[in-house]
Amino acid sequence: MKTKTSFLGVITGILLAIPQTVNANPLTATVEKITDGDTVVLNQGGTSITTQLACIDSPDWVNGEPEANAENSKNRLTQLIPIGSSVQYYNLGTINSGRVLAVIFSGNRNINLTMVAEGQAQLHNSFRQTCRTSANALADAESNAKNQRLGMWNY
Repeated sequence: MKTKTSFLGVITGILLAIPQTVNANPLTATVEKITDGDTVVLNQGGTSITTQLACIDSPDWVNGEPEANAENSKNRLTQLIPIGSSVQYYNLGTINSGRVLAVIFSGNRNINLTMVAEGQAQLHNSFRQTCRTSANALADAESNAKNQRLGMWNY
């Protein structure tokens, strides 16, 4: 029963976690491309915007080869926000690579938090500063995914 309670707590966090942002109003865009498990190209009014999902880090491709769970992470993100789907996002600023740090929602679902809760991404080391209002929900989600050996934690 404890696992169910913990899982329900994570789901509640997914629905309620709104990021601490400069712009409190979400922007609307269409998913144009999923590059990997934490990089999404959005189209907003005809302009392509490369976003990095804020506060999380998914497995990457290194020298053209996927790290463990990289393909699964990308595939799951594609299922959550398919190409052509409409999403809302909070712009948390731009990072050195020129990508926009974003918290993406599909309906009421926080995609960043969902990826962590399902073990498809881990927390980025800056998550407590970048996503202050959802930091506890993110930490709980990662802990739960690790305990249940979900996704990248299935070793």
